[in-house]
Amino acid sequence: MLVRQWLGIGMMFLFVPINGPLWRMSFEAIGHPLPGVDWQIFIACLALFISGAVLTFTPNLRPESIEQN
Repeated sequence: MLVRQWLGIGMMFLFVPINGPLWRMSFEAIGHPLPGVDWQIFIACLALFISGAVLTFTPNLRPESIEQN
Protein backbone atom coordinates (compact mmCIF):
# COMPACT_ATOMS: atom_id res chain seq x y z
CA MET A 1 0.00 0.00 0.00
CA LEU A 2 1.10 3.53 -0.70
CA VAL A 3 1.67 6.12 2.03
CA ARG A 4 -1.18 8.10 0.49
CA GLN A 5 -3.54 5.18 1.04
CA TRP A 6 -2.45 4.75 4.68
CA LEU A 7 -3.06 8.47 5.23
CA GLY A 8 -6.49 8.15 3.62
CA ILE A 9 -7.45 5.21 5.85
CA GLY A 10 -6.32 7.14 8.91
CA MET A 11 -8.38 10.14 7.86
CA MET A 12 -11.41 7.95 7.28
CA PHE A 13 -11.16 6.50 10.80
CA LEU A 14 -10.55 9.85 12.49
CA PHE A 15 -13.15 11.89 10.65
CA VAL A 16 -16.16 9.58 10.49
CA PRO A 17 -19.03 12.10 10.65
CA ILE A 18 -20.44 10.49 13.79
CA ASN A 19 -17.23 11.54 15.62
CA GLY A 20 -18.18 15.25 15.45
CA PRO A 21 -19.37 15.41 19.07
CA LEU A 22 -16.22 13.55 20.16
CA TRP A 23 -14.05 16.19 18.47
CA ARG A 24 -16.07 19.00 20.11
CA MET A 25 -15.77 17.41 23.59
CA SER A 26 -12.05 16.72 23.11
CA PHE A 27 -11.27 20.31 22.18
CA GLU A 28 -13.43 21.65 25.03
CA ALA A 29 -11.60 19.36 27.47
CA ILE A 30 -8.22 20.84 26.51
CA GLY A 31 -9.58 24.38 26.78
CA HIS A 32 -9.96 25.29 23.10
CA PRO A 33 -13.64 25.05 22.14
CA LEU A 34 -14.34 24.68 18.43
CA PRO A 35 -16.06 27.66 16.84
CA GLY A 36 -19.30 27.05 15.00
CA VAL A 37 -22.39 24.99 15.48
CA ASP A 38 -22.82 21.22 15.28
CA TRP A 39 -23.79 21.12 11.60
CA GLN A 40 -20.62 23.02 10.64
CA ILE A 41 -18.48 20.47 12.48
CA PHE A 42 -20.46 17.68 10.79
CA ILE A 43 -19.80 19.20 7.34
CA ALA A 44 -16.08 19.59 8.13
CA CYS A 45 -15.84 15.96 9.29
CA LEU A 46 -17.72 14.80 6.21
CA ALA A 47 -15.41 16.76 3.89
CA LEU A 48 -12.30 15.34 5.57
CA PHE A 49 -13.79 11.82 5.49
CA ILE A 50 -14.48 12.13 1.75
CA SER A 51 -10.99 13.46 1.07
CA GLY A 52 -9.59 10.46 2.97
CA ALA A 53 -11.72 8.16 0.82
CA VAL A 54 -10.39 9.84 -2.33
CA LEU A 55 -6.82 9.34 -1.11
CA THR A 56 -7.53 5.70 -0.33
CA PHE A 57 -9.48 4.56 -3.36
CA THR A 58 -8.00 6.49 -6.29
CA PRO A 59 -5.65 4.40 -8.43
CA ASN A 60 -1.93 5.03 -8.65
CA LEU A 61 -1.65 7.01 -11.89
CA ARG A 62 1.71 7.38 -13.62
CA PRO A 63 2.55 9.35 -16.72
CA GLU A 64 3.11 7.27 -19.87
CA SER A 65 6.68 8.51 -20.26
CA ILE A 66 7.71 6.92 -16.94
CA GLU A 67 6.05 3.57 -17.73
CA GLN A 68 7.79 3.23 -21.12
CA ASN A 69 11.33 3.63 -19.73
